[in-house]
Amino acid sequence: MSKKRVNISVDPDVYAKAKELGLNVSGVAERALRTYVQTLQHTDTHTSSSAIDTPVAPENESVPLSDTPQHAEATVEEILTDYENYATTVLNRGETTLAQHRRYIGRLLQRADKPPATIQEADIIDYLESEQPMSDSKKNNILSALRVFFREYLDHDVADEFEMPTTGPSPTQVPTKDELQTFHAAIERPKYRTIFLMYATSGLRSAELVELIMEDINEDMRMLVPDKQSEVKKTWASFYNEEAEAAFEAFKPHRDPDDERAFQASKPTVNKTFRRLSEESGVKVTPQMLRRWFASEMASLGVDATYIDAFCGRTPTSVLEEHYLDYSPRKLKQIYDDAGLTVLE
Repeated sequence: MSKKRVNISVDPDVYAKAKELGLNVSGVAERALRTYVQTLQHTDTHTSSSAIDTPVAPENESVPLSDTPQHAEATVEEILTDYENYATTVLNRGETTLAQHRRYIGRLLQRADKPPATIQEADIIDYLESEQPMSDSKKNNILSALRVFFREYLDHDVADEFEMPTTGPSPTQVPTKDELQTFHAAIERPKYRTIFLMYATSGLRSAELVELIMEDINEDMRMLVPDKQSEVKKTWASFYNEEAEAAFEAFKPHRDPDDERAFQASKPTVNKTFRRLSEESGVKVTPQMLRRWFASEMASLGVDATYIDAFCGRTPTSVLEEHYLDYSPRKLKQIYDDAGLTVLE
């Protein structure tokens, strides 16, 4: 849905404080306006004027859906949609996080079968029991979602008393080159040979690679430039080797000319295909494991960790800007080529 651009004037001190707190000012404004509209739509003519004079909650506080008159009749889907709008505009949550939040919050609301503001600790305990057996990692994800939903969205502390499980660091799993070659031998389709080798030789994140379009690829330099930034994940530029280049050339004749995506596959489809290939080959491989393998292999080839971080999109923008000559595409290309990274040899 397209947005309507409007100009508003706000107190400069309030604006500065909002930016300092990391608030999405336009999102907060839209949220406040939506709340006013909802209130006016459900208020009779005798009270509508007083509703207009009602102060908006401070910009760093949530406006709970439970306070709106229609809340008692809201469906779980309506609540989740409203929360998703809030989490996107005000909390700046990403799609993956939101999908996880919707899943766990939705299950709780379905099981409790009551308005969110009336949910108590016993309801959350009952829901957690319904998810058993579950790992500490899953419990952390569930409680994290519930805390954001109740604390940030509903201004309700019901989930705060639940302790997050302490999880120790897991050993990093990195397949050997022989195992990668065994996995590669099980791949029949040119598309997935290309995707496999691109992951293994670029170090890009799972979503970054599949979201590339042809314009994001400099084929002369074998360079990939993801067009994706967020508050926590940065990108710069990475490269692919001659093995991936050959696979890409073999795949091009099979590309759909009407699909601008470079590899024409979604993240869920890639994950599903990799799971099937892992079963067939007897070697477990995921895009995340290939990213770790890339970092480990480049380190063993003598590449400095600062440059590996740049390839993997872990270098702060401020560092890239201040030391551009050290991180220029030409410099990175030289370092990448000198390393001589291979997967199939």
